[in-house]
Amino acid sequence: MVSYPIYVTRNSYRGNDIKKRAKASQDNQDAARIEEACNRLIQNQTQPIQSYLWMEVSRESGVDYETVRRLGYSIDGGSNGFTATKPGLSQE
Repeated sequence: MVSYPIYVTRNSYRGNDIKKRAKASQDNQDAARIEEACNRLIQNQTQPIQSYLWMEVSRESGVDYETVRRLGYSIDGGSNGFTATKPGLSQE
């Protein structure tokens, strides 16, 4: 279970391969959009505990589903999404 704010892991490739650098840059831009969308969803959450599926995050962020699933895994290790607590509540 995660709480606000969430963070999506970035790609830290800094090598000389131009294609890998471009891929890392695109991944990082997508990660930022996913992160913003997830935090927006959590801020608007009305339930104490809410589950979010990657499809919802994909629609909210405008990033394709497969990319959201691949990058979003770092949020909570869930294969279909993540569960979040409402901001201001503890997990106890």
